[in-house]
Amino acid sequence: MARKTKYDLDNFRELVVAGNSKTEIMKSMDIKNHPTFNNLMLKLMDEDKKYYQVKEPKKARQKKQVTAKIGKNQTLSLSSKILSGSDFKPGDTFNIKIFKNRINLTLVEK
Repeated sequence: MARKTKYDLDNFRELVVAGNSKTEIMKSMDIKNHPTFNNLMLKLMDEDKKYYQVKEPKKARQKKQVTAKIGKNQTLSLSSKILSGSDFKPGDTFNIKIFKNRINLTLVEK
């Protein structure tokens, strides 16, 4: 016998069929955690004997904070890994502003 749930499966089905994203459905039905959502999806698919796919919202791409060290000769090198995803090229020139705890590099337009 299937366990009862406090969430309305018919309402859940309508939201899934309407093409709402996972976050939209969770917010609209006040579902607090992802395992509960996943269990409802499994229950719905089991009951309907049909596969449903819910679109996932695109995650906001969080930039990983990278670090660089000042070398022995008082040089600061930025690796290609750090610069990946930027439009900077070898030979680009920058204006430099040094603050108390920050270095600001601004690309000089050619």
